[in-house]
Amino acid sequence: MKKIYVKGIISFIIIMLFMGTMEQNQVHLIFVGDILLDRGVRKVLNEKGYNYPYMDVKDILKKGDISFGNLENPITQRGVPAYKRKDLIFRGDIKNTKALKEAGFDILNLANNHAMDYKSIGIMDTIDLLEKEKIKPLGFSDPRKTENIVVMKRKGIRFGYLGYSIFPPEGYIYSKEREDILRVNMKTIGETIRKAKKMCDYLIISFHWGNEYEFYPSDYQKNLAHIAIDQGANLVIGHHSHVLQGVERYKNKLIFYSLGNFIFDRQMNKGTDETIMVDVTVEKDQCKGVRLIPIKIKNCQPNIAKEKNGEYILKRLKMYSRGLIDEIEIRNGLGYIK
Repeated sequence: MKKIYVKGIISFIIIMLFMGTMEQNQVHLIFVGDILLDRGVRKVLNEKGYNYPYMDVKDILKKGDISFGNLENPITQRGVPAYKRKDLIFRGDIKNTKALKEAGFDILNLANNHAMDYKSIGIMDTIDLLEKEKIKPLGFSDPRKTENIVVMKRKGIRFGYLGYSIFPPEGYIYSKEREDILRVNMKTIGETIRKAKKMCDYLIISFHWGNEYEFYPSDYQKNLAHIAIDQGANLVIGHHSHVLQGVERYKNKLIFYSLGNFIFDRQMNKGTDETIMVDVTVEKDQCKGVRLIPIKIKNCQPNIAKEKNGEYILKRLKMYSRGLIDEIEIRNGLGYIK
């Protein structure tokens, strides 16, 4: 009897150690939507402090092994604004970079239609300021560099990130001699993705695309996302629409067509104050599961949406995803994708 009891204890210890080892080998990738640090957000930052927007979500960002967002403006004090509508020219104060680091961000995408609002000087300053805070900038072209992929190693797994915009920056003349954002080139993107895949174990591609305030992806988005996965991407993350768009499972890989806003002002259109934080669990080179955390934006601050508010956001995401994915499970105020 004692032998059986001892064997039972030993078996239990072995199982617990094995489960602990599995957790140690798992990497959590966190993804959020658009981050705007100007206009109405700037006013709130000056009133409440530069750490204010992240107060309710920083624990999630910090627990992520790699936390990712889309930075929707340059961070600079220099430069001449681009030639476009003044109310659509943005830039953030340099104090923001420290706050972004303290919030837990590891990588920020710059491939969007506002990163060049203060032209090449603005994006150069943004890159330098982020790098000083040990935040990796993504989605820009630099005449001094040949590789545009960012590779980050966590728990023995190499994670590669590529960032592209389908939109050219407004009011700015492109020159291959100056820093710029990376744009989608349908003739070369397949080759670029295949090359990037050889440099990593798990490849994430961020696209700035789609129609503003549309809850459903366009055919162009679907086609481009499928090409990315066909060529080797493990995960596709989208931005720009300012609202949530559906999630698709394609060849057993996930496509999040838009994560909507994250830190933003002017929640005038329906859905612009609703978003999710995506927590992807990766082991070796495989996605083991996804947790969806519903978020409600209040006074430029993302807040975890609880109970009925959270379920409402997740149910709408399920509606947008109808016909694209088999199931999004809602349990205890969170969403899950197996």
